[in-house]
Amino acid sequence: MPDPLDAVREAERLVREATQRAEQLAADVPPRGYEEERSGAGQPFPDLSAVTGLLELARGTVPPELQRQVAQALRELLIALRAVLDYSIDRLEPGPPPPSAPVEDIPIS
Repeated sequence: MPDPLDAVREAERLVREATQRAEQLAADVPPRGYEEERSGAGQPFPDLSAVTGLLELARGTVPPELQRQVAQALRELLIALRAVLDYSIDRLEPGPPPPSAPVEDIPIS
């Protein structure tokens, strides 16, 4: 016949293991529960800052004529982007109200 204390000891062991595992998992949770670790301190877009750094480095090695051409191409790209945004905003604005149907009074006798 099995000893009833063995079942109690087994239950206590399982509770201890579950508690330890819960404490390990809780240690990995960020302070607010939803934040992720930030890879770059103070840099909201670390990937874009790397591209910006590369462009700054290339700026010194590129001939002035090519710099002007790139600047002009970037300007045209931004103008096109502005046109797309203006078009999208115009489509979101409400148009004139639809014409209302004529209303006719019908006397009730």
